[in-house]
Amino acid sequence: MASLFSKDEDLLKSAPIVGADILRLLEKSDSNKVSIYDVVSKLKNKNISGVRTIYFSMIFLYSLDLIEFNEPFLEKVC
Repeated sequence: MASLFSKDEDLLKSAPIVGADILRLLEKSDSNKVSIYDVVSKLKNKNISGVRTIYFSMIFLYSLDLIEFNEPFLEKVC
């Protein structure tokens, strides 16, 4: 069974770190929302290739009530 956090995981690809990158993308946008597709393409440029990592990062931000899902966009709550 896959676990959300692992002691063997690369810290630069952990949910809080990738979540911070997603929040930076949201802050740079003019309307405080960004397409999920743009998030994936921009994070792939930072060598974050796993969809699982991005998925867990979005769940992490949603659980902290920092983002909302408005398909196909992520919207910043704060």
